[in-house]
Amino acid sequence: MRILIAHSFYRLPGGEDRYVRQQVELLGRDHVVHLEERVNAELPAGPSTAVKMVRAPHERTAIRRAIRAFLPDVIHLHNPYPAMGPEVHLAARAAGIPLVQTAHNFRLRCPNGLLFTEGLPCGRCVRGRYDQAVRHACFPSRAQAAAYASALWFNRFVLRLDDRVDLFVAPSRFIHGRLVKWGIPPERTTVVRNFTVPPVDPPPLGSQGLYLGRLAAEKGIGVLLEALRLAGDPPFAIIGEGPEASDLIRRATQLGLRNTRFPGAIPADRVPEVIAAARFSVIPSIWDENAPLAALEAMAAGRPIIASNVGGLTELAADRRGMLVPPGDPDALAGAMRRYATDEASSLDDGARARAFVLAECSPEGHLAGLEAAYALARESLRARLA
Repeated sequence: MRILIAHSFYRLPGGEDRYVRQQVELLGRDHVVHLEERVNAELPAGPSTAVKMVRAPHERTAIRRAIRAFLPDVIHLHNPYPAMGPEVHLAARAAGIPLVQTAHNFRLRCPNGLLFTEGLPCGRCVRGRYDQAVRHACFPSRAQAAAYASALWFNRFVLRLDDRVDLFVAPSRFIHGRLVKWGIPPERTTVVRNFTVPPVDPPPLGSQGLYLGRLAAEKGIGVLLEALRLAGDPPFAIIGEGPEASDLIRRATQLGLRNTRFPGAIPADRVPEVIAAARFSVIPSIWDENAPLAALEAMAAGRPIIASNVGGLTELAADRRGMLVPPGDPDALAGAMRRYATDEASSLDDGARARAFVLAECSPEGHLAGLEAAYALARESLRARLA
């Protein structure tokens, strides 16, 4: 197949960006792949970038030119905003090419994509009340909130972009359920779990806990710091960057956490190294996390996860592949960390179950087969709708 993948890389790189690169490489084993990419960090702040989310003539020309040059059998869209705006959706339909879109987050219904604001989960905008994004602190500025809210309203209700997607891919059963609840027909949705490349053999258990991801409010790292204090300051590495970094480092000092390190962001090729040094991995999110790549990578290496009982995390840590704790509960989180830190047998047993789950459901081979099946469904969906 000839597959065109479209993605606007985020200003602050994260798991979704890494996944897209890995997907391009995986599909390229058996198919011809073209990545149509944009880098949001290169965009200027201001009205010109905001306008691109609803009308981008330059992007329209560039994307349609790419389609004519590459002649794809299917287009797979990840993040269109803000760089590409609605132009991939419009170009795919104009060319009669099946369009697949992966729902990595909640951007289909939420301007900031998180359904989380002012420190709490939120669903104010789901039914179309996008003025709420301006009334509440959903973005660093009201101007940015207004731009994203207006664009989402226009793209949803005027351009009706949902109807231009032939198949939505959900990386978890949880997000699949949300898509159906939002009115996406079940026959235009499918679950294809994210994937990771597991090590041939899991490395011996390390001696520290690990958090790997963005340092942002919705990730619950403030709760993690309080739990580390309650757990007696065990060795722990918090790896990543983000808007909360300086505040979290300051808070760790205030709590007297001498054994908590903040190494900052690391390149992707060092991820196996930091996971090998870990005994367990913590995902303390206080929002409805979807299917974080960091969790799968830890599980693939035989590391149990301690995760908040929210969103797609619930199905990852179920069946003793780790431990689930209530979101925002430092006492429960501290107890789970103490258990894995002191009970090697539990860490090994739960880690083995975690690795078995990844090998069975999140392997590269399984993911490739899932994508190929999704593309076939998208072609059938487009034919049915054009008939």
